[in-house]
Amino acid sequence: MKNLITFSTITSTALSTLIIMAMPAVHASDTQANGWTGNVSGYAGQKSVDDQDWPNLDSQASVGVISDFRKQSWPVSIAADLIFSGDVHKSGAEEDTGGTVEAHLGARKIFTLQNSSFRPYVGGGVALVHALLENENAGVTIDDDDRAVGAWVGAGTYYAVTPSFNLGLDIRYSKAEVTLFDKEREAGGLNAGITAGYHW
Repeated sequence: MKNLITFSTITSTALSTLIIMAMPAVHASDTQANGWTGNVSGYAGQKSVDDQDWPNLDSQASVGVISDFRKQSWPVSIAADLIFSGDVHKSGAEEDTGGTVEAHLGARKIFTLQNSSFRPYVGGGVALVHALLENENAGVTIDDDDRAVGAWVGAGTYYAVTPSFNLGLDIRYSKAEVTLFDKEREAGGLNAGITAGYHW
């Protein structure tokens, strides 16, 4: 039951964050008129975590939202990203489930290249991480979850397919230590994936 409550909380938090992040794009004309620019992109990729801390769950599928916005006079953008990752491993009657939700807040420097559709970027900041680990064996389920504050750094690029539509690549590393089943574990890791979304 605990894992259901935990994942319900994670899902609700994720959906709420996605709605908040998408709001600037809905009012793109207003934000442009007031000198604002930004990006909101969907993200899909893979997260690699420590196999000692996450046995059989060290390669996790990940999805999320990458967003940033700034006044056009600002040198850097405010970054607000959300990435959910997880995996399931089954062996006989035993099934392990593990995953994390990472909210990355910080700054992103986007470089505009002359005569190029590419806009590379670098960034970093604070990582708010929620981790869950569950084991089910012969119908008996035990689980544990924990939260931690850490840090992230990343780089990538936007590619302007049209003036308002981006494709891109994103790679980042996060670090945050949690305690699950009385063991300290690294909940961060290396995320790499592709993005697609809106630019205003």
